[in-house]
Amino acid sequence: MIFRVQIYNFLETIRIAFQKSLRGEKAIAKSEDRYNRRDICFSCEFKKGYFKKYYRCTSCECLIITKLIFTTSECPEGKWGTLDY
Repeated sequence: MIFRVQIYNFLETIRIAFQKSLRGEKAIAKSEDRYNRRDICFSCEFKKGYFKKYYRCTSCECLIITKLIFTTSECPEGKWGTLDY
């Protein structure tokens, strides 16, 4: 069941990012913003995993490294939000 939720959350993020891209808006976060998000996630109590490449958020069950990329992503715990460029 967790796997389905994880896929649904990721596909929803991709869908919103794709719509944003079609409107001519930026859908990919800037490197600086991705690094800031990564630092927050990697020091978070909801992070689990042994290798940075495979860290997961136990709150939303997303793969952290992929969630950081999109401007439409947000932390389910409110530690960082969507980006508007």
